[in-house]
Amino acid sequence: MDILILLIYIIAFGIAVILHEIAHGYVANIFGDDTAKVAGRLSLNPLIHIDPIGSILVPFLLMISNTGFLFGWAKPVPVNPFRLKGGVVSYRYVTMAGISANIILATISAVILKITTQYLDLGYNNLGVIFFSVFMQINLVLAIFNSLPFPGFDGYNFLTTFTPIAEFIKKTPFANPIFMAKYGLFISLFFIFLLGSYIGILFKTIFGLFLRIFGL
Repeated sequence: MDILILLIYIIAFGIAVILHEIAHGYVANIFGDDTAKVAGRLSLNPLIHIDPIGSILVPFLLMISNTGFLFGWAKPVPVNPFRLKGGVVSYRYVTMAGISANIILATISAVILKITTQYLDLGYNNLGVIFFSVFMQINLVLAIFNSLPFPGFDGYNFLTTFTPIAEFIKKTPFANPIFMAKYGLFISLFFIFLLGSYIGILFKTIFGLFLRIFGL
C-alpha cells in the first residue's frame, strides 16, 4: 500500500508540474509568442518536461527530510517576452498562468472530493479519493511556492514587471544573467530549506482555509 501511495504522489506531482509549465507556454502562445509551441513544449509527454533537479532531486530530498510538504518543478518552458503582444501586461499574465493552473486544478480536485465523499459516500481509503486529495494538496503547494518572490519563481518574475522593483533589482547581483545562471537556483533552494518550517505553516494555514471553503 505504501508503494501504491508513493506512486500516486509521483503521478499527481508529475501531472501538476507539467500542466503548470504548459499553462505558461499556452498563455504565451495566445499573446503571440509561439516559442514553447515550436519547441514542442506544449505536449503532455512527461519526458520532455522532466528536470533532473526540480523533478527528481528536490522532491526526493523533501520526501526523505520529512518537511511536511512536497515541492519541485518541471523544466521551464521557453518564453520570449519581446514577442508578446501587449508588452509587460501580457508577460504578467504569462508569469501567473502556472499558479492559476495549479489553483484551478486544486479547486477541481476539491469539488470532486466534495461530491465523492459527501454525496457518493466514498471512503477516504478509496484510491480515487486518495489521488484527488493528494492532487489538491500538491497543486496548492505548487501555487504557494511559485508565488514566493525568489529568483526563478513566478512570484519573482511577476514582481520584476513593475518598474520600481525592476529598477531596484538592476542595482543588485540578481540583474546579472551570469550570476543568476550560476547561483540563482541555489539561492532560492537555500531560502526554501532555511524557511521550510515557516513555509510549512503557511501551507497548513492555506490548506485548512481551502478545506473549510469547500466543507471538506
